[in-house]
Amino acid sequence: MDTHMNTSEAAVKTDPLFSLFQISDPLLPIGGFTQSFGLETYVQKGIVHDACSAKKYLESYLLNNFLYNDLLAVKLAWEYTGEANLAGISNLENIISAAKAPREIRTAGTKLGKRFLIVVESVLKDYPFFNAYLQRVISGQCAGHYSVIYGLAAKLLKIDKTLALSAATYGTAAQIVNNSVKLVPISQNDGQKILFGAQTIFQRIINKVETLTETSLGISFVGFDLRSMQHERLYTRLYIS
Repeated sequence: MDTHMNTSEAAVKTDPLFSLFQISDPLLPIGGFTQSFGLETYVQKGIVHDACSAKKYLESYLLNNFLYNDLLAVKLAWEYTGEANLAGISNLENIISAAKAPREIRTAGTKLGKRFLIVVESVLKDYPFFNAYLQRVISGQCAGHYSVIYGLAAKLLKIDKTLALSAATYGTAAQIVNNSVKLVPISQNDGQKILFGAQTIFQRIINKVETLTETSLGISFVGFDLRSMQHERLYTRLYIS
């Protein structure tokens, strides 16, 4: 199969801004609320225990993990889709699968991705590029990581790259804050203060990711991976990962 395909054909008309709101909605039925991505371990060990430590955790996670993993994957998937480069998408999937060492985190990314595929298929099914990618996921050639599908869908839905990166960043931060409210716990007010205060971090990583290439994929502070691995054996768990 030709790995460079036309991505301009689609029968369904959508508005890029409303599409961005929809695919980034925390209520999207893909199960994101069931994941803490290692935070639960930090809380049980007492490392994250109040609003101040929750803020530090969020900033460190964004700067030292999210930037070089999921955010970079969104950016590259958006670009490869614009080039109709299916081989690039497939290679990106393989790198992410290899780079996500904790089993729970790797599995969480593909579970969310495959549920996300079901949501966007109704509007993207007329794109030959989307269907070619979907067939690779179905056949097992691609794992179907959420960050890759998000970037691919954003490009096909004609969503601006910076807006897609911004929404992905805010969505991740909001999920971490929401988890902190439930797990630590901290107040809803403190959670909103943390989000307002993190806006400079958001802009910093969005600017930084534009300078990164595939060679930076998988960079992560080892602590995040270790806590995610430890999560598998916690005595009690509220989250899947």
